[in-house]
Amino acid sequence: MKKYLGILIITLLSIQINAQDLEYGEVEAIDFTLEAKYVKEQPDAVVILKKEHIDFSISQQSGLTQTRTIHERIKINNEAGLAYATKQVPLYVNDGSKAEKFKNLEAATYNLIDGEVKRKKLRKSGVFEEDTSDQLRVISFTMPDAKTGSVIEYTYEIESPYAVIDDIILQYAVPILNIDVRMVWLDRFKYQMHYNPRAKYIPKIDFNVGKTEYTKSSSERSNDYISNTSFSSSTYELSTRIIEFKDFNIPALKPEPMAGNMNNYRSEIIIELISSTQSRGGFNEYSSTWEVVSSNILGSKNFGEQLNSSGFFEDDLEALIKDLKTNKEKTEAILNFVKRKVKWDGYYGKYAKNGVKDAFEEGSGNVGDINLLLVAMLNNAGIDASPVLVSTKDNGIPFFPTQDGFNYVIAHVQDGDNTYLLDATEEHTALNVLPLRVMNWQGRLIAEEGKSKWIPLFPSKESKEITLISGVFNADNEVDVTVQKRLTKYLALNLRKKYSDSKLTAMQSSLNSGDDSMEISNIETQNMDIDDAPLLVSFDGTVTSAAENIGGKLFVTPLLHEANEENPFKLEKRLHPLDLSYPVSTKTIVNLKIPDGFVVETMPESVKFVYNDGLGTYTYTVDEANGFISTVADFDLNIYLIEPENYESFREFFISMVEKDAEKIVLRKIGKKN
Repeated sequence: MKKYLGILIITLLSIQINAQDLEYGEVEAIDFTLEAKYVKEQPDAVVILKKEHIDFSISQQSGLTQTRTIHERIKINNEAGLAYATKQVPLYVNDGSKAEKFKNLEAATYNLIDGEVKRKKLRKSGVFEEDTSDQLRVISFTMPDAKTGSVIEYTYEIESPYAVIDDIILQYAVPILNIDVRMVWLDRFKYQMHYNPRAKYIPKIDFNVGKTEYTKSSSERSNDYISNTSFSSSTYELSTRIIEFKDFNIPALKPEPMAGNMNNYRSEIIIELISSTQSRGGFNEYSSTWEVVSSNILGSKNFGEQLNSSGFFEDDLEALIKDLKTNKEKTEAILNFVKRKVKWDGYYGKYAKNGVKDAFEEGSGNVGDINLLLVAMLNNAGIDASPVLVSTKDNGIPFFPTQDGFNYVIAHVQDGDNTYLLDATEEHTALNVLPLRVMNWQGRLIAEEGKSKWIPLFPSKESKEITLISGVFNADNEVDVTVQKRLTKYLALNLRKKYSDSKLTAMQSSLNSGDDSMEISNIETQNMDIDDAPLLVSFDGTVTSAAENIGGKLFVTPLLHEANEENPFKLEKRLHPLDLSYPVSTKTIVNLKIPDGFVVETMPESVKFVYNDGLGTYTYTVDEANGFISTVADFDLNIYLIEPENYESFREFFISMVEKDAEKIVLRKIGKKN
């Protein structure tokens, strides 16, 4: 009976905590005992309350005002959880004339000392402001006296003159015990609400209608014998739409290795402004369809007008392509010219910041400046080029018609049946070799007259590495090797980006394939600065761990330092896809001279492993001929994304590779048998 009574008390207590209206400042001793449910171990922190309310008002003086009220209460469980004691709030400031404002901050840290809740308020001196760009200001504060076991709480308002509503995040990396979201939209603004289709947690929303009042004042002046001014006011009702959502025990979004940007899987409410009706009958349409989105962006002076610029580069362009015959040659030449001419200033943007003419003349610009210039020059050269809107990996994936969902632009070229994607912001990009930050599912190609379509951003062809190794045993039973590598596309890009400006000796850690005991010398490269050519690397080395002498026999790793020694995929199951960035193909050939006085006793058997009906293969062969052992390992993976339902079979496929690479060639001395 006592057992059941205890369960009943705990259940009633839980209901009481969930149902109470958690007001700011009313932290009690029970808050320090709250824990996440349905977890194997307690997380770094627990969000006791996440409250976000959005309201709109209209006045004659200030026009439209959006007020976003935030209230959060968080219990810190360990040192890692202290990251939640620092808060950063971004504000859109544009040119300062219509800036968002940070208002009414209240914040405090609570600690339970000898059974009593002690509070320490955040002072104004602990709040900092930084303009990170000409359009973005960040407010930051760190909670005072926060430590393991503390409860922190803050509330503030963001006052915005814009009708655009930022996404509402419903899921953190730690659990949320109580969530309360409320929005009141004015009917004159039409919004479309979406949920992240990749998220595991989907909210259940309540919709209602309501009214709000708007008071309009007016004055009238008479000029009879005496000048008098009379004032009057009228009150109008504006229709509203009320959106509400409350829930309990929102699960944490747990990070997984090699999953890409976890925000792509985060539960959130995405609100897109579709249209607005002005008080005097005007109508504006923003993002109802992709055609509307494309037309609006193309109509911007910082986008469409930039594509029609030409006069300032025509002489350079004519000299650049006058002796070139094919469109591919011209495309490569123009890409390399823009890469040299205009350096990226580090800022993203689908719109030009300085304008392509100023960027060209000053030699610096944002992504929009550079890649819109690239499109303009390509078109001027008679090449069929179009801009492609992109959302970078750290910006999420735009699943629905949106202008704000894109933060980047690249170039697309159609040359007969051949298609090229280009980005001139980095030194070592090439045709269809984009920066990894850009390779985020698909982009939206903007054509003439606002037409648009999706195009894939990920490469269809594999990045390849061919490694040829010749090895000879030395007197210490180590293997002296001569290595030649040939790398293409992204495998070449990675090395070029990392080592093009450094000494060749800095490459050693990348060339030894994780074998830190390997000694490397005589490194040489070819085509390091020719981005559209294969990168060739050669070096000499000594593999000290390739063979082990046991009882007079040599146990040799056939692939030497190129063997896969460890399976990097530790998780048995995954909730999110495994993102490998691009398809890859590697071929490793090892020709190892059998040392004098030894013969082969046993060799690994040749095998072929297949993943998912041939999407991945690993072929391993070992042969002996003319005093040499030749080992060839071919690995091909034709996809870059492993879905959770396929992960277990992919992991087993890779485990089989590692186990095969670990098998040994056994050499015994001539005349000596078991």
